Amino acid sequence: MKKALCVVGLLLGCALALSLGNASTPTAAVASPVIVARGKLVNQTAPIPTTTIVTPAHDGVYRLSAYATVTQADPSSQSYWIWNPTWTDDAGPANCNGQCYIGAGNTPGQFQLQLGLQLGVVMTIEAKAGTPIAYSVYQQGSPDNSAYSLYYVVERIE
Repeated sequence: MKKALCVVGLLLGCALALSLGNASTPTAAVASPVIVARGKLVNQTAPIPTTTIVTPAHDGVYRLSAYATVTQADPSSQSYWIWNPTWTDDAGPANCNGQCYIGAGNTPGQFQLQLGLQLGVVMTIEAKAGTPIAYSVYQQGSPDNSAYSLYYVVERIE
């Protein structure tokens, strides 16, 4: 009986050694994302023309996080503030087509995603080296007395 247990133990040990020898190991450790840019614009009352956040030195995958809120509502407003990020990926220039993050000038509170969710925007994008990751904020409708604040962070994740 002892011989049988020794043989089984030896076989299991050999099988374990073989499986460990064939285990794949990562070629590089996964690092934490690195913040490459951030911004805070408080109580803005006018559109912001296309503004570069960062121009990547290397092709890569980036996470663009933004939060915006109407800080002063104008009850008679019929307009919307729209945040529109832009970047260039493998397919060429890209954006949200002006509909990804919208705040009504007559309603205080967070901007909303196109689907009506009141959240910040977190986008994963692929950006080409030497081309800017940028944004603009424009007002759709007539100027009014509303104001908004915008906060953003860009992280390199690959």
